[in-house]
Amino acid sequence: MKKIAVMCSIGLLILVLVGSTVSAKARTPNGYLNFSFFINPLDIGYQHRVVDNLYGTANLDYRGSDSDLIFRTGAVYSIPRKIIIFRFYAGGGLQYSRNIGYQYPYLTVGTRYLFLFSEIIHPIESHATPEYRLGFSIKF
Repeated sequence: MKKIAVMCSIGLLILVLVGSTVSAKARTPNGYLNFSFFINPLDIGYQHRVVDNLYGTANLDYRGSDSDLIFRTGAVYSIPRKIIIFRFYAGGGLQYSRNIGYQYPYLTVGTRYLFLFSEIIHPIESHATPEYRLGFSIKF
């Protein structure tokens, strides 16, 4: 299982690098830098466009109670249309822990609005609870 997780991460990295060179003329933003500190403190994330509306993601989350650093990598698809001021996205990925190593896959649903974002991260494991994020999102 650990080999599959490493291979998926390497594949996603290659996809991001190749996709960033192919989609240079697209109208959608190249990336988003997210800072979450309202609900789940000390989280920073980056979403990089692979192709139109498909973004590779990477997040670092520090958990002070466990003295642990969580790394999440995956991909999200951004719905091409805005609904009022909201732009929704959904996707999934894999979660790694500094203390434990590979933990489990997860699903995510989120929205961007104005200069803010919010996300729900749902782990695909029986005893894990969903996590919520809310913070600033900078597009470039």
